[in-house]
Amino acid sequence: MNIMITGAAGQIGSWLAKGFLQQGHHVIGVDNMSGGMPGNLPTMPNPLFHFYPTDLTHYSEMEEIFMTQRPAVVVHCASCAREVASEFQPYKITSSNILVAVLCLELAIKYGMKRWVQFSSIAVYGKQDPPFSEKMPRMPVDPYGINKSAIEQIIEQLADTHGFEYVLLRPHNVFSQGENIQDPYRGVVTILMNRIMRKEPIYLYGENHVRAFSYMEDCLPAMMKAADAKKANGEIINIGGIEPISVKDLAECVIDCFPEYPRPEIIQLPPRPHEVVRSWSTVDKSVKILDYKEQIGWKEGIVRTAEW
Repeated sequence: MNIMITGAAGQIGSWLAKGFLQQGHHVIGVDNMSGGMPGNLPTMPNPLFHFYPTDLTHYSEMEEIFMTQRPAVVVHCASCAREVASEFQPYKITSSNILVAVLCLELAIKYGMKRWVQFSSIAVYGKQDPPFSEKMPRMPVDPYGINKSAIEQIIEQLADTHGFEYVLLRPHNVFSQGENIQDPYRGVVTILMNRIMRKEPIYLYGENHVRAFSYMEDCLPAMMKAADAKKANGEIINIGGIEPISVKDLAECVIDCFPEYPRPEIIQLPPRPHEVVRSWSTVDKSVKILDYKEQIGWKEGIVRTAEW
């Protein structure tokens, strides 16, 4: 297949790009490098990989790429995933999420895209009781979640009008090697690792926060299957970790992976605005449709990420 990956230098996008290349697909990567890293990209030159360091808000440049490459599948990973910061950077979040998605959707439709795979978020569930099932309504509580919810609904509406296939994936707390550890607003696992290596205190917000954490290598095969699995068409699918864990216990596990560093002070702070306290999802649908399997798990995933 001819597959475009937006955000191809980011954590998820780069794993997907390398995975699709190993399967022999032609991959078109696009990334403005605002959060992605050059070292994440597949080795170049590669006749099956074309990379464009392009800002996805530039319509004419993106149209040239779509017109030239004509992707059959668009895997839309590009996003400003700073959920906590979305309360304070709503313009940046919205322009990097909704506007970018709509621009790419318009051009993808215009130039013959057959399937759109959207990387959404469990932020669309808001503060409902976990585990979150795909049957639950969208009830986001912050600008980031509202952005993701709006994108999903736009895709559903445009697919009905234009007849393309789509899959809405809702991953959560994905971490791995290749993540941008310099971003203090996303990726709690690598935020903790960064602060430990800088010999700085760890901040935990609120009380009793519980999440499920998803190691990227576990998620990758299922995510890739979303590009062509017939039974995934038109589906919303949670994808990621199956074991809820408190953020406090996660912090202790991360600290244990850095014995050569001084044990950091853990500082408990008040909760942040609108932050969801308990957040994890069901996995049944991803197992049934995309053959999701958690073979490595979050604990070993943390060890591997810490070594990286």
